[in-house]
Amino acid sequence: MESALENIVPLKTYADLRGLIPNPGQTVGFELDVVPVATFQQVSKHFENCKIIDASATLRTARAVKTAYEIDCIRQAAHQLDKVFLDIPLQLREGLPEFELAARIEYVLRMAGHQGLSRVRRFNMEIHYGAVSFGETAAYPRSFDGPVGVRRLYPAVPAMGGHKRLSRGEPVMIDIVGGYAGYIADGSRVYALGLLSQRMRDTHQFIVELNGWIEEQLKPGNIPSEIYSGILDRISNTSFAPHFMGAGENQVRFVAHSVGLELDEIPVIAPKFETPLEPGVVLAVEPKVFYPGLGGVGVENTYVITGNGCEKLTLCPMDVYSV
Repeated sequence: MESALENIVPLKTYADLRGLIPNPGQTVGFELDVVPVATFQQVSKHFENCKIIDASATLRTARAVKTAYEIDCIRQAAHQLDKVFLDIPLQLREGLPEFELAARIEYVLRMAGHQGLSRVRRFNMEIHYGAVSFGETAAYPRSFDGPVGVRRLYPAVPAMGGHKRLSRGEPVMIDIVGGYAGYIADGSRVYALGLLSQRMRDTHQFIVELNGWIEEQLKPGNIPSEIYSGILDRISNTSFAPHFMGAGENQVRFVAHSVGLELDEIPVIAPKFETPLEPGVVLAVEPKVFYPGLGGVGVENTYVITGNGCEKLTLCPMDVYSV
């Protein structure tokens, strides 16, 4: 009902493939980056006279540029994040557990229309609604390929928020995902009870200024890998460099990732991404710094590339929210 495609054939059993088999020698593409081996083996034997190729990159590249409909869905998902970011200061109190704030965030998101699911393409990388991390938790190791650490209630389940309780003067890192009609927006903001330390405030201010520079680079024709190199150049001679984009084993080699139906789409502001940005690409830009034992600060915003620059879809102020 929702798809722009007209010829969608349900495959309830493998017998349904019989009317779809192309002529011998024709090429058939599979999403081999995500199709389980057992499923591939079952299906591919029905195409034994065809040339089977991995069509994953072709499909992901086609999905990199969003339609106006898709951008509107992502915009609605970003509005969900803005509602939550403005609600969080009303909830903070000394002794508040991470999981309780996580439950409030989930409630506000769902009441704002969140779809209740965040899809990730990469194998063995799961996410709930994001991360709720008080103080040093934001530097805690995790398996998810992102810079923000999180302690959850149970090590086996990577859901946001653990048992840690909020203390005055420590950073509260909120990194969450909005979801509307299947489409995702991603955002982060930082909060505190009282003032953060001068070191944390200076770090956050640097990151906000860096984010402004990155915004200026989000234009059609610019190369993601070159933007990444420019970011590293700007940070290399600062005291923030050893802690940029993650603490210890959480450190990642990207500063932005694309979002759409999945959280980890392409292009990525990272090495080896050489295809120029195009209008319609949607990027979640997340410069952050993390100090072991102290926590992290930084921002994340979702942007759409336009004809001559970019539009920011997450509209809440980026300053630290001090309560």
